[in-house]
Amino acid sequence: MNRDLNIGLSMGEQAKERSSTARPRILDSSSPILSLNTDKSFTPKPSQGIEQLKEEALHVVGRLETILLEHRQAAMHMKVDLDKEAVMVVISALRDHAKGGQGEIRTYSDDEILTYCLQRLFDELVEEPSNILYTTKTGKNKVRYDAMEAQFWIECLNLLEESNLV
Repeated sequence: MNRDLNIGLSMGEQAKERSSTARPRILDSSSPILSLNTDKSFTPKPSQGIEQLKEEALHVVGRLETILLEHRQAAMHMKVDLDKEAVMVVISALRDHAKGGQGEIRTYSDDEILTYCLQRLFDELVEEPSNILYTTKTGKNKVRYDAMEAQFWIECLNLLEESNLV
Protein backbone atom coordinates (compact mmCIF):
# COMPACT_ATOMS: atom_id res chain seq x y z
CA MET A 1 0.00 0.00 0.00
CA ASN A 2 1.47 3.26 -1.08
CA ARG A 3 0.73 6.30 1.06
CA ASP A 4 2.67 9.53 1.20
CA LEU A 5 4.73 9.92 4.35
CA ASN A 6 4.85 13.45 5.63
CA ILE A 7 7.72 13.06 8.07
CA GLY A 8 8.47 16.18 10.04
CA LEU A 9 5.13 17.87 9.40
CA SER A 10 2.65 18.46 12.19
CA MET A 11 -0.72 16.77 11.84
CA GLY A 12 -2.30 20.11 11.00
CA GLU A 13 0.25 20.74 8.26
CA GLN A 14 -0.30 17.23 6.92
CA ALA A 15 -4.06 17.80 6.84
CA LYS A 16 -3.64 21.07 4.94
CA GLU A 17 -1.26 19.41 2.50
CA ARG A 18 -3.80 16.63 1.85
CA SER A 19 -6.81 18.95 1.60
CA SER A 20 -6.38 19.56 -2.12
CA THR A 21 -6.62 15.84 -2.90
CA ALA A 22 -8.78 14.62 -0.02
CA ARG A 23 -12.26 13.37 -0.70
CA PRO A 24 -15.19 15.08 1.07
CA ARG A 25 -15.55 14.28 4.75
CA ILE A 26 -18.22 11.73 5.47
CA LEU A 27 -18.39 12.17 9.22
CA ASP A 28 -21.14 13.84 11.14
CA SER A 29 -20.76 15.86 14.31
CA SER A 30 -22.05 13.27 16.79
CA SER A 31 -18.57 12.44 18.09
CA PRO A 32 -17.52 14.11 21.34
CA ILE A 33 -14.44 15.59 19.62
CA LEU A 34 -16.47 17.17 16.85
CA SER A 35 -19.32 18.30 19.09
CA LEU A 36 -16.95 19.78 21.70
CA ASN A 37 -18.46 17.56 24.39
CA THR A 38 -15.15 17.16 26.19
CA ASP A 39 -16.60 15.75 29.41
CA LYS A 40 -16.94 12.35 27.66
CA SER A 41 -14.02 12.56 25.25
CA PHE A 42 -10.34 13.13 25.04
CA THR A 43 -9.26 16.25 26.89
CA PRO A 44 -6.69 18.19 24.90
CA LYS A 45 -3.37 19.21 26.36
CA PRO A 46 -3.16 22.92 27.22
CA SER A 47 -1.07 23.51 24.09
CA GLN A 48 -3.76 21.95 21.87
CA GLY A 49 -6.76 24.09 20.99
CA ILE A 50 -10.06 22.34 20.35
CA GLU A 51 -10.08 23.47 16.70
CA GLN A 52 -6.62 21.96 16.21
CA LEU A 53 -7.85 18.79 17.91
CA LYS A 54 -10.83 18.55 15.54
CA GLU A 55 -8.58 19.03 12.51
CA GLU A 56 -6.17 16.40 13.76
CA ALA A 57 -8.99 13.92 14.48
CA LEU A 58 -10.37 14.37 10.96
CA HIS A 59 -6.89 13.88 9.53
CA VAL A 60 -6.38 10.66 11.50
CA VAL A 61 -9.79 9.30 10.50
CA GLY A 62 -9.03 10.17 6.87
CA ARG A 63 -5.86 8.06 7.10
CA LEU A 64 -7.84 5.21 8.67
CA GLU A 65 -10.50 5.41 5.96
CA THR A 66 -7.82 5.28 3.26
CA ILE A 67 -6.25 2.20 4.81
CA LEU A 68 -9.66 0.56 5.17
CA LEU A 69 -10.49 1.20 1.52
CA GLU A 70 -7.13 -0.23 0.42
CA HIS A 71 -7.72 -3.37 2.45
CA ARG A 72 -11.26 -3.74 1.13
CA GLN A 73 -9.92 -3.57 -2.42
CA ALA A 74 -7.23 -6.15 -1.68
CA ALA A 75 -9.78 -8.44 0.00
CA MET A 76 -12.07 -8.26 -3.04
CA HIS A 77 -9.31 -9.90 -5.10
CA MET A 78 -9.50 -12.83 -2.67
CA LYS A 79 -13.30 -12.89 -2.91
CA VAL A 80 -13.62 -11.63 0.69
CA ASP A 81 -16.07 -8.92 1.72
CA LEU A 82 -14.83 -6.71 4.55
CA ASP A 83 -18.35 -5.67 5.52
CA LYS A 84 -19.42 -3.64 8.54
CA GLU A 85 -19.49 -6.67 10.82
CA ALA A 86 -15.94 -7.64 9.82
CA VAL A 87 -14.59 -4.11 10.23
CA MET A 88 -16.26 -3.83 13.64
CA VAL A 89 -14.29 -6.91 14.76
CA VAL A 90 -11.09 -5.02 13.91
CA ILE A 91 -12.23 -1.75 15.54
CA SER A 92 -13.19 -3.64 18.69
CA ALA A 93 -9.76 -5.31 18.82
CA LEU A 94 -8.06 -1.93 18.27
CA ARG A 95 -10.02 -0.39 21.17
CA ASP A 96 -9.08 -3.33 23.40
CA HIS A 97 -5.42 -2.92 22.44
CA ALA A 98 -5.53 0.83 23.14
CA LYS A 99 -6.88 0.10 26.62
CA GLY A 100 -3.97 -2.24 27.34
CA GLY A 101 -5.58 -5.51 26.26
CA GLN A 102 -4.30 -8.10 23.81
CA GLY A 103 -6.29 -6.73 20.89
CA GLU A 104 -7.22 -10.15 19.60
CA ILE A 105 -9.23 -10.58 16.43
CA ARG A 106 -12.32 -12.55 17.44
CA THR A 107 -13.91 -13.60 14.20
CA TYR A 108 -17.47 -14.67 13.69
CA SER A 109 -16.42 -17.14 11.01
CA ASP A 110 -14.08 -20.08 10.47
CA ASP A 111 -13.06 -18.59 7.11
CA GLU A 112 -9.25 -18.54 7.22
CA ILE A 113 -8.95 -16.05 4.37
CA LEU A 114 -11.33 -13.61 6.09
CA THR A 115 -9.40 -14.02 9.34
CA TYR A 116 -6.15 -13.32 7.48
CA CYS A 117 -7.63 -10.16 5.91
CA LEU A 118 -8.89 -8.94 9.29
CA GLN A 119 -5.55 -9.61 10.95
CA ARG A 120 -3.68 -7.72 8.22
CA LEU A 121 -6.04 -4.76 8.60
CA PHE A 122 -5.58 -4.83 12.37
CA ASP A 123 -1.78 -5.11 12.01
CA GLU A 124 -1.65 -2.00 9.85
CA LEU A 125 -4.13 0.09 11.84
CA VAL A 126 -2.60 -0.73 15.23
CA GLU A 127 0.63 0.98 14.09
CA GLU A 128 -1.08 4.27 13.21
CA PRO A 129 -0.88 5.90 16.67
CA SER A 130 2.91 5.56 16.58
CA ASN A 131 3.07 6.86 12.99
CA ILE A 132 1.30 10.13 13.81
CA LEU A 133 3.16 12.56 16.05
CA TYR A 134 2.07 15.84 17.61
CA THR A 135 4.52 18.70 17.44
CA THR A 136 4.96 21.00 20.40
CA LYS A 137 7.19 24.07 20.30
CA THR A 138 9.52 23.98 23.29
CA GLY A 139 11.63 26.97 22.40
CA LYS A 140 12.39 29.46 19.69
CA ASN A 141 13.80 26.89 17.29
CA LYS A 142 12.99 23.67 19.13
CA VAL A 143 10.15 21.24 18.56
CA ARG A 144 9.23 18.17 20.56
CA TYR A 145 7.38 15.24 18.95
CA ASP A 146 4.78 13.49 21.11
CA ALA A 147 3.01 10.23 20.34
CA MET A 148 -0.76 10.12 20.07
CA GLU A 149 -2.44 9.45 23.40
CA ALA A 150 -4.53 6.29 23.75
CA GLN A 151 -7.77 8.13 24.58
CA PHE A 152 -7.47 10.31 21.47
CA TRP A 153 -6.84 7.18 19.39
CA ILE A 154 -10.01 5.61 20.81
CA GLU A 155 -11.95 8.77 19.89
CA CYS A 156 -10.61 8.48 16.34
CA LEU A 157 -11.74 4.85 16.23
CA ASN A 158 -15.19 6.01 17.39
CA LEU A 159 -15.24 8.50 14.53
CA LEU A 160 -14.20 5.82 12.07
CA GLU A 161 -17.01 3.61 13.32
CA GLU A 162 -19.50 6.43 12.70
CA SER A 163 -18.26 7.07 9.17
CA ASN A 164 -20.17 5.83 6.15
CA LEU A 165 -17.25 3.59 5.18
CA VAL A 166 -17.74 1.16 8.04
